[in-house]
Amino acid sequence: MVYIGFSTKTHKTSARILCKTFRHVAPVLIQNSKCVIYQFVNMNKVVMISIKITDLNILVHYGWKFIQYDCKFTPEHALKSKPITCVQFAKRACGIRNIKIQTPDALLKFIK
Repeated sequence: MVYIGFSTKTHKTSARILCKTFRHVAPVLIQNSKCVIYQFVNMNKVVMISIKITDLNILVHYGWKFIQYDCKFTPEHALKSKPITCVQFAKRACGIRNIKIQTPDALLKFIK
């Protein structure tokens, strides 16, 4: 099962200027009661963070919003394409090819 997490906080100044409500996106893969967050750090670095399912509730209290998205999740494909932003990484990992989606708010609107 794939969830896409949207955060209201980020350390990148460009995201603070360009993005309105949500400023960061991270796909979450849940398999066999194990969660892995694919955290986009920069263009050539994506960190996989292993957490528990109960930790998702803690992240919700810190401004994260999680939306379930049914897709074929391929993070290897997204890493090979060298995305520039976290939104591009999430789109390529989930197989979304809409060119108009460039911000986390637009991705959230597309998923809903």
